[in-house]
Amino acid sequence: MRDNMPVHYSAADYDRYTTDAVSTYDDGMIRRLLQEYRLMGRGKRVLLDIGTGTAQLLLKIAADPDFEDIELIGTDFFEDMVEQARQTVAEAELSDRIRIEQSDVHEMPQPEGAADLIISRSTIHHWADPPQAFREVFRLLKRGGVAIIHEPRRDPAPEALAEFNRLRAEQGIEPARMDEKYTSEEVRGFLAEAGLNRNGMVLTPMQGPGALGMEVRISKAGWFRRNLVKLVGKIGISPLKNPWGNR
Repeated sequence: MRDNMPVHYSAADYDRYTTDAVSTYDDGMIRRLLQEYRLMGRGKRVLLDIGTGTAQLLLKIAADPDFEDIELIGTDFFEDMVEQARQTVAEAELSDRIRIEQSDVHEMPQPEGAADLIISRSTIHHWADPPQAFREVFRLLKRGGVAIIHEPRRDPAPEALAEFNRLRAEQGIEPARMDEKYTSEEVRGFLAEAGLNRNGMVLTPMQGPGALGMEVRISKAGWFRRNLVKLVGKIGISPLKNPWGNR
């Protein structure tokens, strides 16, 4: 088994890059998060951001009044990211709103059913053992909980990749190494190996910013809700068909 793979540049550079350059992808995740939050019913909830990096996405979630009742926890495996995330959160004066922890997705310290909502972005290719990581994500979900993972894919739409690399270049960041990424079929295989065929699905947008990658949705909802989401997705009326749509 390989080791968890770090990013190819410093935590400070990553923090600078994710402050503004990925705002389109931040917006897509926040829209999806809000859709799922509304589906499960608003109220006091716990959100866990696995592989939070330097927590820039959590800062945007914390600033959104739609999520004012959600407890926010960010975790990362790499010590430099955790240190930078804590500094970033403190400088934003949000240490009382966002908690940052160091942990490994393959063996998380939180108890079973710790989170209503789990998000993760551009992390699967960093994981040493994706099937085991998916098992942990599922374990951490409360009954009725949902995890949304956005991940670049090895075979993105060329125009989406070109735009992504343009934004990286503006921040002095090297082009994305797509050979390190997985295809959607490989990720479906990881879900199957994790025993999550019934609880997981992979969506692959073909247009717009989302065409850079895929969305993995893992649900601990009951049989009826799981199958309702799959059904409406197939017939094209679900918000899951368009992670980048309007709020």
